[in-house]
Amino acid sequence: MPGFTSFRYNPLPDMDWKLIPEPELSAALEADIQRMLVAAFPNYVDFFNANSYWGSKPEYRLIAMQAGQPVAHLEFGFRRITVEDSAFEIAGIGAVAIHPKHQGRKLGKTMFSHLRDHLQQHTHVDFGFIGCHDEVAGFYAASGFTRVQQSVYSLNPDSQAWETFHGPTLIMPIHSSLEQWNSHGVIHLHGMPW
Repeated sequence: MPGFTSFRYNPLPDMDWKLIPEPELSAALEADIQRMLVAAFPNYVDFFNANSYWGSKPEYRLIAMQAGQPVAHLEFGFRRITVEDSAFEIAGIGAVAIHPKHQGRKLGKTMFSHLRDHLQQHTHVDFGFIGCHDEVAGFYAASGFTRVQQSVYSLNPDSQAWETFHGPTLIMPIHSSLEQWNSHGVIHLHGMPW
């Protein structure tokens, strides 16, 4: 899949947006991402001091850089999932963060706009997919996602046990419409979440 290092349209001109395949992520940049995640998620300092993602290993990182430092980040990977007798190709998204000093600048909306454009132009996925906590579900809804009222069955990265998640789950139409989503039954991720 083709990658890219910058975007033609940039409503925040002081930001340098990069899409980096995981094998090309340098150790130095990953350490910078970890520091940004620690700042964004102070309740998970110990975890992000040692990790730059949770769950499935990313295939790509989408990052906004300013003065050589990451200030916004998400990671994603691809998978075929099932909902009862329906199958969908998704881009599973995780580790979404905006540095606290840069929140309120619509970086999240811009980041998801860039992601959607890339997925539409360079992939065949049906939907973007994310699970989250209740307090941020509105942020994702405002960024182009739609909440689905379904549970998610996946492999917990911490316990290595198959579990059912009942929290907010949201999808973003890419090459399929919301009407094509199977809104009945449990969503089976066939692996770890992102």
